[in-house]
Amino acid sequence: MKVPTTARVNAPTDAAAKPSAPTPRRLAALLLGLSMACSGCSPEQGPPAARDLFGEIHRPTKPRGDAIHVLIFTSCECPIANAYAPTLGALQGAWDAEPRVRLYLVHVDPDLTVEGARQHAADYALPGTILLDPAHRVAAACGATITPEAVVLSSQGQTYRGRIDDQWRALGSRAAVASTQDLATAVRQTLAGERVSEPHPAAIGCLLPAPRR
Repeated sequence: MKVPTTARVNAPTDAAAKPSAPTPRRLAALLLGLSMACSGCSPEQGPPAARDLFGEIHRPTKPRGDAIHVLIFTSCECPIANAYAPTLGALQGAWDAEPRVRLYLVHVDPDLTVEGARQHAADYALPGTILLDPAHRVAAACGATITPEAVVLSSQGQTYRGRIDDQWRALGSRAAVASTQDLATAVRQTLAGERVSEPHPAAIGCLLPAPRR
């Protein structure tokens, strides 16, 4: 009868246990691979970009200097968002005298074309710079979930996200006039360097549609 032999694991030699130093060629290849893997990472992980109706790229979530950016997330399919067009026009008129304020209307409709956005802007006399955000990169960066929803940003970050005013108290409940001008107050306080007194009043409107994939 054969006696089974005992398995033995050879202890690693010094040469096997100690990895060899990379050659200059291998090191260069490694660095090149890392560079290729990360190329474009920083811009993509930075402020999201969106194009306006003329093809110009904007980064609305990153104001520079003392600029204040006001973003209104909107949808041509949302009747509440469309009904706010006159209010936005009045706000833009008030902000015309304040060069630090820039208004962006950010369309979240995934299938809206440039031509469709231009027609919508003409139909409702929309003010500001109109951006297309079909993949919701800008919306996600701001935490927006409703149209219309307003966001105010300074170089220090987001100071406000919420309703434009309180004219809509609930879905299907619209007051004749608004009693609080939440967005206008937030912009005024941000311009003054003050803390916004009501930074997150809930927006009433339509849920964002599914983003373009």
